Amino acid sequence: MELLLEREWLPQVEGLPETYSQCFRCGACSGICPVKKTRKEFDPRVIVHATILGLKEKLFGRPLLWWCSQCESCVPVCPMEVKPAEVIRALRNYALKTGLATEEDLFEAGRLARVNPGKCIVCLTCVRVCPFGAPSIREEGYAVIDPAKCHACGICVRECPARAIEMKPAAEFEILRVGV
Repeated sequence: MELLLEREWLPQVEGLPETYSQCFRCGACSGICPVKKTRKEFDPRVIVHATILGLKEKLFGRPLLWWCSQCESCVPVCPMEVKPAEVIRALRNYALKTGLATEEDLFEAGRLARVNPGKCIVCLTCVRVCPFGAPSIREEGYAVIDPAKCHACGICVRECPARAIEMKPAAEFEILRVGV
């Protein structure tokens, strides 16, 4: 299989830490990552290196980026201050902006809460309880969740009195499923 290096898209990725290209694959980020412990195919250092090389297909061809919990455990352990969580966040934003990923991709990966407009009673509970300001009310009369602000913490899901908000389990919780 031939890997195609296409680095011309990298300058368009906003928010990449300046230090991302200093990664020397020590594995500190991978060793501390809770998602890596449950999903062997997820590896923050591989994502950083795929970014350095411009391997767009490897990064955006599957839901790999959405498996990251954004816990930022990888940030303080990196000796080169690469900030893998920030690299992944920048890549996610780029994917959403350019259409390489959709809100449905985030929802399926357990990284975005979603409101069922037919069940929403516009009680504003989600707006009040979200610490990140992700929910808002549309003029049409139902809540929506901003994917750029949603941290998939599940607070809105638990607190919604109408049970109008749903979220799938994230990758790091798959190990807890019975029968898997």
